[in-house]
Amino acid sequence: MVVFSPEKFQGNPLAIVAIRGNAISQKRKGLIAKEFGYSETVFLHDAPAPGMPRLCEIFTETGEEIPFGGHPIIGAAHYIFSYCEKMHYGGPADRDTQRQTGVLLTKAGKIPIFFNPYRQVAACSVPHNFHVHQHQVPMDKIIATQPQIQIVPGIDKAKSRSFPVVSIVKGMTFILVDLTDHPDILAAVQPGKAPEAELDSEWSPSFVGCFYYKILNQAEKPGEPTIHNIQVRMISHGIEDAASGSACCALSCYLAMQSSSKSSNPESSEAGTELAKQTEGLKLEEKTERKVFGIQQGVEMGRLSTIAVEVDVKTDAQGKVSLANVILSGRANMHTRGELVGA
Repeated sequence: MVVFSPEKFQGNPLAIVAIRGNAISQKRKGLIAKEFGYSETVFLHDAPAPGMPRLCEIFTETGEEIPFGGHPIIGAAHYIFSYCEKMHYGGPADRDTQRQTGVLLTKAGKIPIFFNPYRQVAACSVPHNFHVHQHQVPMDKIIATQPQIQIVPGIDKAKSRSFPVVSIVKGMTFILVDLTDHPDILAAVQPGKAPEAELDSEWSPSFVGCFYYKILNQAEKPGEPTIHNIQVRMISHGIEDAASGSACCALSCYLAMQSSSKSSNPESSEAGTELAKQTEGLKLEEKTERKVFGIQQGVEMGRLSTIAVEVDVKTDAQGKVSLANVILSGRANMHTRGELVGA
């Protein structure tokens, strides 16, 4: 199966192994995942009954089990609702209202999944325990893992920069390298290792990937949320990933929180101080704002992936910003089916 693309041989490949009972050990699952060699392999257990929660285990190509992965969850949702619990499409009148729902049981907790039969779009409510780590990663550590970027024109202007380290859940951490002003550096990135990051003690150990990105334009339509378009590249343990849902969620949450924090804490001015005095004692209402991100990944690999992330940011009466909800969505396409003999 390929995820985050409706086209065969685009998007990010994913292997889904259907498990009958609990017949395969965790060690064997790791070996099977290494044999497939995809960035992730899903082991999807039978549901006790149609519509009931299913256990979903995610392993990387190194044989390591991880708590959450965006493209494995979207791929599993697409597979379940397209082949295991397929709903008859009711026609044009139902194209925006007909929706299938379910729950996946993962190491990150229960994950609600959704599917629109008309649009063939799968979505999930992302488990999040978002955290920005205290220590950032300086550019010299990036250069140490990407030595070829030293000859890129303009690299000297970027050498003084450092980049945030964020976790979307415990165990899934990403270095967010903003190269919006340095597209030539983004183009020069190659598969390699992620730089070492100093994680806050309660959040270690963790998978750590390096997520390079460039903010593109904004798409606006009357009556609809602005879509913030971004191009990204994900590098870790010697490979480049064609689609990284968890990293896209981490980046989207970070950008949404940053923009909301700025808007809720305007720069001080005499007029602003006077207004604050006049409104002191008035109770402010909570507000929730939706931020929508359209993300392209895998372009340089020839495996275009299109990923959508919606982030609801809540600002309370004291101006504190927090995440209310994160939705990841995309399309998928299954093009190969087989059998593991003697697994």
